[in-house]
Amino acid sequence: MELSSIYLKTYKNCSIEFNNESSKLLYRSGLVKYVDSGSYCYTGLGNMFLDSITKYILDTFKENTLIKANGDKEEILKSYMNELKSYKNVPLNLAYLTLNKNKKSRLKDGLLNPKKENMIKIISIAGENDIHTIINNQIMSIDKLTEELNIKYTKLNNGENKYKYFFNTTYPLREVFLCGKCGYGDLKEEIKSYSDKDLSTQELKEMELIHTPNIKTIDDLESSLNISSKKLIKTILLNIKGSIVAVLLRGDRSINNILVAKHFNIKEKDIKMASEEEVKAATGAEVGFAGPIGIKVDTILCDEEVIHIKNGIVGANKTDYHIQNVNYKRDFNIECIGNFKSATIQDKCFNCGGEINAFSGINFIDIDTIKTEFKYLNSNSKEENLYIIETKLYTDRLFSIIVENNKDELGIVWPDNISPFDYHIIIGNIKKEKEYNAGLSIYENFTNKGYNVLLDDRKERIGFKFKDCELIGVPKTIVVGKDIENNRVEIRNRVTKESENIDITQLI
Repeated sequence: MELSSIYLKTYKNCSIEFNNESSKLLYRSGLVKYVDSGSYCYTGLGNMFLDSITKYILDTFKENTLIKANGDKEEILKSYMNELKSYKNVPLNLAYLTLNKNKKSRLKDGLLNPKKENMIKIISIAGENDIHTIINNQIMSIDKLTEELNIKYTKLNNGENKYKYFFNTTYPLREVFLCGKCGYGDLKEEIKSYSDKDLSTQELKEMELIHTPNIKTIDDLESSLNISSKKLIKTILLNIKGSIVAVLLRGDRSINNILVAKHFNIKEKDIKMASEEEVKAATGAEVGFAGPIGIKVDTILCDEEVIHIKNGIVGANKTDYHIQNVNYKRDFNIECIGNFKSATIQDKCFNCGGEINAFSGINFIDIDTIKTEFKYLNSNSKEENLYIIETKLYTDRLFSIIVENNKDELGIVWPDNISPFDYHIIIGNIKKEKEYNAGLSIYENFTNKGYNVLLDDRKERIGFKFKDCELIGVPKTIVVGKDIENNRVEIRNRVTKESENIDITQLI
């Protein structure tokens, strides 16, 4: 490709205050354009690098068939599952390209955290017996990909055949919790947290209605009754797609809507706080006095920590009243018990009870296992559930992470296997006929032999071209300059920074 035929604008400095070097380099090298709203685009040259990375990923996961869909990809995926009736048809491996909306985007994070981001989904539809084999194969492919692209990462196991690959950062991005003992971890807002148990031997006391006028909050109760918030059970009322759901938590805990959404297999945006009118209808009381005993809701979820509280205090579903000495099973019984609270760094590991550490980072590959409502007949003609093993690769984040791990003081240093160009040819001065003709001759010769070549034939000074070449970071450079008078050209290696002068006949 001839650089004179496309628009390329590079910059000596970055005018946007990015907090990572890769975003600055992608901006300065002219591969990515940003605007103040956080929107971005790959330039013509940048798009060639993105396409090369996308192809490399798909080649790494080569057993998957790429599907191209115009419409709802999830509906199209269901149409595939609806046709898988026999064990002879599974596992089925697919891949497709899609866009992911990111609610937590920030301009200063660049491609590591954009508004909408390119994603590759690798899908395997399989029976339960195939899950571990497929996940192991996916992990092997990811290990190969990250090793060849020189990506440093932390892999987290967040349970139930789910994994996340994080790029660690020294600047604030997303807070990640990780157990140093067993490797269990996840984003702070998504990780399950350890549940404390009241191991005291105190006897269970009789329930007692207590008058608590205008005391509606946990802080007020804690202060007024001189009791730890760990003895209080709060009842949070939610409206989930028109159904009223009560969630019971220990007084010092916060609700985790992501875990609630996962319980119901819905999106977090479907969860809303119940209105004042809905609270009154469910409790018969003003807001602030809800409790599990006698409440009128569609579903009650109870965090597992609550069932271990002895002689706790709950709202009485009566304005200005609470009930003390309330105990699970004796005084109320809940079927839906799970983990619905937000984790804190003080918590122990949910998986093994070990110490939790925190770091800042961004996930760039996720492996998720999802049980579907679809079934197939196994080899014994018995019905079994179909599962989706979904590996998400956030290609924009990967693009930036590759640069973050492959750069030097001069610019980007692209790994050989994902650079769309094998050589970057620089013609020192296109006004000098011998330099121009020699550069063009090398370009045509290499192109005819199947090499991908970037030819800098612009009307710019050679020093300017060198700067752009170093910023863009193609692995090998051929410089056709003044020494062409002696039939010699220079070959530079972008990785090792070594160079040698050779006779042009060795190239042509």
